[in-house]
Amino acid sequence: MHPSIIHRFAALPLAAVALALASQPAWSQIEEILITARKQEERLQDVPIAVAAFTNEQLVERGARDMFDVTRFTPGFSFEKTNRYGVQGGVSRPVIRGMSNILGEGNAQVFVDGIPYSDSILSFPFDIAERVEVIKGPQAALFGRATFSGAINLITKKGGNQPEHTVSARLAEYGDTELNLLSRGPIVDDKLFYMVHGRYYTMDGMYRNSIDGGRVGGEESNNFNASVEWRPRDGIAAILSGGYTRDRDDLAAVTLQDRFANNCYLNVARQYYCGAVQVAPTATLDRAGLQGTEGLHRDSTRLSLQLTFDLPAGLTLVSNSGLFSTEMEYGYDSTYQGATALGQTTVPGAPGYVRPLSDPVRNGGVMRNEITDRDEWSTELRLQSDQTQRFSYMVGAYYYKSQRSLEEQHFLATAPTVFSGETQVENLAAFAAVDFDFTDRWSATAELRYAEDTIGNDNAVARPTSPLVESTFDSVSPRVTTTFKFTPENMVYANIAQGNKPGVINPDPRFPESIRFADEEESRNYEIGTKNRFLNGGLMVNLALYYIDWTNQQITAAYTFPPPTGGTQSYIRNAGATEIKGAELEVEAALTDNFTTGFTYSMTDAKFTSLSDSEALELFGDASLKGKKLFGVPEQQASAYGKFTFAAGADRIGFVRGDVSFTDRKYDQIFNLAHTGEQILSNVSAGVEGDHLALTFFINNLFDDRTPSSVTRYVDQLNRNIPQYTNANPAQNNVPGSTTLERSIYYPLPSKRQFGMTLKWKF
Repeated sequence: MHPSIIHRFAALPLAAVALALASQPAWSQIEEILITARKQEERLQDVPIAVAAFTNEQLVERGARDMFDVTRFTPGFSFEKTNRYGVQGGVSRPVIRGMSNILGEGNAQVFVDGIPYSDSILSFPFDIAERVEVIKGPQAALFGRATFSGAINLITKKGGNQPEHTVSARLAEYGDTELNLLSRGPIVDDKLFYMVHGRYYTMDGMYRNSIDGGRVGGEESNNFNASVEWRPRDGIAAILSGGYTRDRDDLAAVTLQDRFANNCYLNVARQYYCGAVQVAPTATLDRAGLQGTEGLHRDSTRLSLQLTFDLPAGLTLVSNSGLFSTEMEYGYDSTYQGATALGQTTVPGAPGYVRPLSDPVRNGGVMRNEITDRDEWSTELRLQSDQTQRFSYMVGAYYYKSQRSLEEQHFLATAPTVFSGETQVENLAAFAAVDFDFTDRWSATAELRYAEDTIGNDNAVARPTSPLVESTFDSVSPRVTTTFKFTPENMVYANIAQGNKPGVINPDPRFPESIRFADEEESRNYEIGTKNRFLNGGLMVNLALYYIDWTNQQITAAYTFPPPTGGTQSYIRNAGATEIKGAELEVEAALTDNFTTGFTYSMTDAKFTSLSDSEALELFGDASLKGKKLFGVPEQQASAYGKFTFAAGADRIGFVRGDVSFTDRKYDQIFNLAHTGEQILSNVSAGVEGDHLALTFFINNLFDDRTPSSVTRYVDQLNRNIPQYTNANPAQNNVPGSTTLERSIYYPLPSKRQFGMTLKWKF
């Protein structure tokens, strides 16, 4: 990030601090947040690991509607977003501290009330989120599998003795309409409580489809959530909670950028796009080719039961069990029909030639309809001692099982082709943690988890002729932490943790045995940090520095089958090693009773230390990719906000708020050629809030930044056999006849500037 940009982001909070110091004798207090990042309730500032936590009120103030919005003000946290459901040829997954991947299981796991939530979190209604916790670094010791880089924990609203009934509505451009109804409170005071929530959401889409003129990117959701909490007596509690989601979406606003626009014309047959991807003004998607299956149909259900029993001698027994089930059907145009608005031509032999829509080859493009069923079950049982004692401990056991079936229907010019496959995962684990206070100021914690993963997988192309292939992987995940408190509000900490990620099965039976399996990944994580509150709680300053040594890294590669099979298939191999160095800074100040401000910054230096690739030799004359940055990882992120409140009547408070965020470029692949470009988003809002009614007006993306959130290298299915350049000089004649796969870039069309309002009524 250019120094001038840093200065712009820091100017607001620094100037505000200077003004307050000159005029205000005493600062106000920053809100305290309680979190459960270590399976117990603690103050955020007392937890010796890096955690970003936000209450529901803070999420509403920032205009956050999903987890992707949270990344804009959380240092070291980004999102590989294709669309909100992780389909359309890619996966939407969180990336914590630069640990990204393309194929296989994600490196960070989402939990809802402690239960794994493996569906796209972008569809989860934030209106019922009591709190969101982004826990950084390996969390396997306490949270279990799939937390190689961190965990995201969403805690939903529950009932209590205080009744709450709210109706909230959102109206914005592009048909963006949302209605939430929430009621919670006591059924029997101190004994029995409830929460019910309903949501309806719809949006027309921000972009047009150049083929039929209609909008694309339309979304529609219906949500229902409820919980019942029973406390028959002191020391016994049972919480049953669940939710149902129904989604009916149009084709996602995803498009293709052909390799010709701003092409670097590397001296290879496969021409690559280089530089910042240009955003097309429209999508070019074929609805007719999908034969009525276009868009998303998705129904999902979650259910959890948590039981708590207080035992003699200060012990507590906790059981947390849950299930998640989803059925999804999604039809999409995997060819994206090209992007003719970016300087391409339909003149054969001319530079930038792209087949026209009338071309018979184009009419035979592959459209895809995917049907996925996924079921997950998990249960955890843990015994905890009194955490207020000098010595405390926790022991537990965990079981997890998931089953996912996939059916793909490819619509071709000849006849549809159907493939199916299945993935199974079973995880057994035991874990323990001990905490010891050496003095009133100095303490240490040791955590350990042993896990065994059994993974079964078959391939959609090979089934049913190929049986399910299974393999078992075991791991040991320790973490040691020490903390020293100078005062109750100022501390330093250090921790060392090992992360383990299970191996991978490449199930296609056509693969040679040498690449059928990929081994486990490992990482050593070292972190030091400090958490501080100054000026009577009016100033918070948190800083974390970390180093990650990531070995045996699972990297996506392409295998070309020899004749007569032919064709190319992606697989996962252990080929890489990565070094990640980073820093994360959070500053927040309640300068006066009327003005608060904050600033965040993160630097993530994620580079390969060992990786070789035959295609790199062709591209650069050197097979080594040492020093290349990891794909999908912004090197720098920053955010700043300022909020001013004022009296707007006897019982009303007015406010004006501004938020700005910076996200550095993100590369599409290990070669570091194409990237998103730098993004600066600015949001402003103003409103008034009373005891019963709140009204807010907002403008999101004030300056209409059209930088895509992610870019992904993709095979151009339609133009793979078009004439191609064979020299770095683009003026040279094209040479027909190449059958080499052509590389293009696909990406989600970014959100435009949007005006809107929200209304909330409490009764």
